[in-house]
Amino acid sequence: MNTQRRLLVTGSLSGIGRATASGAARRGWSVLGLDLVGDRAREDDGVVTRHCDITDEASVRDAFAGVDEAWGGLAPHALVHCAGIYRFKPAVTTTAADWDTIVNINARGSLLVAAAAAERMLEGGEGGSVTLLSSIAAVRGDAGEPSAAYSASKGAVVSLARQLAVEWGPGGVRCNVVAPGVIDTPMTTVSHDPQAFEQVLGRIPARRLGTADEVARVCLFLASDEAAYVSGTVIAVDGGQSAA
Repeated sequence: MNTQRRLLVTGSLSGIGRATASGAARRGWSVLGLDLVGDRAREDDGVVTRHCDITDEASVRDAFAGVDEAWGGLAPHALVHCAGIYRFKPAVTTTAADWDTIVNINARGSLLVAAAAAERMLEGGEGGSVTLLSSIAAVRGDAGEPSAAYSASKGAVVSLARQLAVEWGPGGVRCNVVAPGVIDTPMTTVSHDPQAFEQVLGRIPARRLGTADEVARVCLFLASDEAAYVSGTVIAVDGGQSAA
């Protein structure tokens, strides 16, 4: 019997997703990635990543068929859903198209991917772990980089995860949220402006940006059996910013 832990990571080619996937691979886990790559699978840091548009039901269905094939029909033990988008724009200039793009990727994508993974976990009878990525923007406004759509989408992720934890708990599937603060990844824009950067650091008790690896380690904790009784919770990884 194959006892190697199977982890599925979305957004596995950059930022927190890449750090999570490579960190799990170093632990000896069997890791598959999903990202917006081309039609052919790509290997990066020893992790094979397949194409998936998380907003498209057909694309998610096809991607998970590939996951099923790769793991011989075995369900993933855990999903860490890192794929998402960050854009900021004042609310008065946010168009319906802006809103739909951000909410579809961050909120609808979370549901489609989580449901596909949990369906397999529940059918397999062994349960599993689903970890979704939100943001401290779900609980804090930001005058410097305002984004009503982003904040709302990440708030939706928190509410979604709590509901999924209740629905899937009896089947042994846990669902949790990691809420990063300002993390030094390609998606971070504040570091491009020295003055804005200093202002942001002044609001973070740790007085520095977080790293993708620091977020990834929390994601991997939730994906592991060490978190077997943790479900329906939100863990902020923000250097204390949400408490300030």
